[in-house]
Amino acid sequence: MAGVAAMALANVILGASSLYWRALSHVSPTTLLGYRILVSLITLGIVLALLKRMRPVVDAASDSRLLLLHLMAAILVCANWLTFIWGSVHGHVLETGLGYLIAPAVTIVLGAGVMRERLDSVRVVALVLCLSGIILLIARSHELESWVYLTIGTTWGIYSFLKKLTTADPFTGLTLETAILAVGVGVTVLASTYSLAPGPDADTSDFVLLALCGVVSVTPLWLISFGAKKITLSTAGFLQYVLPTTQLVVALVFYGQQPSGNTLVSYAMVWLSLILILVYPVLRARRPGSAPTEPPALAEDRRSGL
Repeated sequence: MAGVAAMALANVILGASSLYWRALSHVSPTTLLGYRILVSLITLGIVLALLKRMRPVVDAASDSRLLLLHLMAAILVCANWLTFIWGSVHGHVLETGLGYLIAPAVTIVLGAGVMRERLDSVRVVALVLCLSGIILLIARSHELESWVYLTIGTTWGIYSFLKKLTTADPFTGLTLETAILAVGVGVTVLASTYSLAPGPDADTSDFVLLALCGVVSVTPLWLISFGAKKITLSTAGFLQYVLPTTQLVVALVFYGQQPSGNTLVSYAMVWLSLILILVYPVLRARRPGSAPTEPPALAEDRRSGL
């Protein structure tokens, strides 16, 4: 029960974090991204130092293959974070939630194309259904910013695929990626006009909120890591719905977004595709003589934070 509660709470925090970023809406999204990177690195460093787990980060950084892998992952998570923050600040939360529904399909396509993983008929149907929903969204849901859900879905899907290739644990991987991004922030500040100044309208409450952005990022990761050790893969898979569901509620209740009928139908199509992706491996694993099968993209999605 504790594992389910931790995993569910983590996804609620991730989904509701749009409200946190909206509270800082008068600060530039790129500036917010810089603070998220730097403060998250400080927070992760403190946590790993207290747990005496700094050595794995040093070992991963000294491995050229892992370093390159996490460099690519860092670029993707940077784009993902910036898009999520932009969507939260500018009121496009329906799109960010939709992006995380699309992401598992992206990971499956990469697994099939790059790793030559076999696609069964059910997953093919799920992918066709997801793609059809996306096409409908792009063609007819003009109230949505299509680049937001396409960027979120693509970056998180590829990120999840890359993280399946690493031997580093979630905290080590995220710390290494955040450290890489922190170096990028430092170089950008020195070599361009980019600034971390929150603006002339910032007050004490803004600085307090900015200081908490590391907690907002790291706490869900810790909860997911804790919960993943105590629940089954199938349960963790279904809890993936909590994040986009939370985002949907936040979009409708707090942001007042009004989805068109086409958006609701398309959203349902993408939602159904994820149900097929998650349910079929569970049902197949229950057949006599079948070995348990982990849903694609689940291993990393259940461990990583936004």
